[in-house]
Amino acid sequence: MTNGELIKKLRQERGMSQLQLSRDISSRTTLSSFENNKSRVASDILFKYLKRMNVTVQEYTFYLNNSTQTEKEQALQYFQENIYQERDFEIQKRILNFQAKYKDYNDFFFCCLSIELKLFLNKSHEKPVFDVDEDIGLIKNYLEGIQQWGHFEMFLFSNCLQIFSSEYIRATFNTLFRKTKILSQIDTYKSDLAIFLNNCIVLSFERKDFQNARFYIQQLNSVSQDTPRKMYDKLMSNYYLELLKHLITRNSMVTSVINQFEMMGFDEHADRLSEFKDRMEYEVNGMIS
Repeated sequence: MTNGELIKKLRQERGMSQLQLSRDISSRTTLSSFENNKSRVASDILFKYLKRMNVTVQEYTFYLNNSTQTEKEQALQYFQENIYQERDFEIQKRILNFQAKYKDYNDFFFCCLSIELKLFLNKSHEKPVFDVDEDIGLIKNYLEGIQQWGHFEMFLFSNCLQIFSSEYIRATFNTLFRKTKILSQIDTYKSDLAIFLNNCIVLSFERKDFQNARFYIQQLNSVSQDTPRKMYDKLMSNYYLELLKHLITRNSMVTSVINQFEMMGFDEHADRLSEFKDRMEYEVNGMIS
């Protein structure tokens, strides 16, 4: 379905005439020509059409892709939901697939995904599986060259935190709000920020940097008041805080927080939280002994 055909379909479903949709936006002839695939319209006009029909750009893109997620959206969702369930050889196949797409389309998006998967596999093994020195340079140079960060830059930085020093991450956090200020009212941005903070906290625990862990927990607790995943982010900030208490004083309610996830039906997530708690406890005890 073309853009024009979709606009026509959405307009007719809402019982609007061409005159009603185009009034004060464009001429009726312009809209008619666009709907019949005889011409194009500027993006600002298209957005005004959508606004008048109360259709978001995200919804429009979804419809335009035959009510399915785009390839890039599916790839991003994979990182968020499926990566921990896949075996190494499946991840390696995806790396080759993303590298092939980067070669075919010259789209840095796919290059970054392949690098992130390499970093993920390296982290999950005692010895590195891939040589990523050159890849790390690509990621750092890309992020440093972008003044106005968007969803992709936030996603990239969040999933590559391990290649940066704790000092660099903390300093970047202070400029992150400036780099993403224009997006601060968008729900997707708020979710991106919460994911970033979750990853910062986990990395701080892994590095036994409890001071930074406490700082990022406070930030997550603050932003959780205004995120689309408010309950989840609030519970996670409670989990991290109780885990911090547990590692320092052995007196906490971390198990109780994990049980709350189980009560809500998130059994697999609760298992991962328990495993992380046990791993951190084992590593901290090893440092003491």
